[in-house]
Amino acid sequence: MKSGQLTPREAARAEKGQARIERMEERAKADGKVTPKERAHIQHAQNRESRQLAREKHDRQRVKK
Repeated sequence: MKSGQLTPREAARAEKGQARIERMEERAKADGKVTPKERAHIQHAQNRESRQLAREKHDRQRVKK
């Protein structure tokens, strides 16, 4: 957000998405073992968030100063 590539709304959405992934990881670890299915689900969510962030960084929206 500092560089102006993300608007405040985009930054808030990215933080919310990352928090969701962290909760998924905590739930997966809760029983002491992360199954391959859980790991794949988490990886898919991380990839989706990463693609969304990349799109938002390069969508030519700028924060007005």
